[in-house]
Amino acid sequence: MIVRCVQIISPTSGEVVNDHPGIRIGVEYPVLEVITTVRSVLLRIPERLNVAAERDTPGLWDAAMFTVVSSRMPDCWVAELGNGQLTLAPKEWQRPGFWDDYFDDEPSAGAEYERLRAEILSQA
Repeated sequence: MIVRCVQIISPTSGEVVNDHPGIRIGVEYPVLEVITTVRSVLLRIPERLNVAAERDTPGLWDAAMFTVVSSRMPDCWVAELGNGQLTLAPKEWQRPGFWDDYFDDEPSAGAEYERLRAEILSQA
């Protein structure tokens, strides 16, 4: 799935803003994960906070910021329903604590992210 950013909604204030260091209007992004709740739909996309960064940061963004360019879903996505939300993502990423482990630089979570990120990008 590929989306194009058409507006930026601040993740802290919820207001439309002109710019953000991690995302740009007009740029297309692959979607790594979709999380839906009663109140929101969030897309996890890889963002590069600066050009010197060694790796991207998979951030969650409001789906209202994007239009869909390609709706093709990666083969590795599975649907998971629980805790009041529906998630479309690789099963490995849906285990409790995965994203905590990833952002804490736990090596196996980093390797799992990179492997599945590559698979998702190859099907975008």
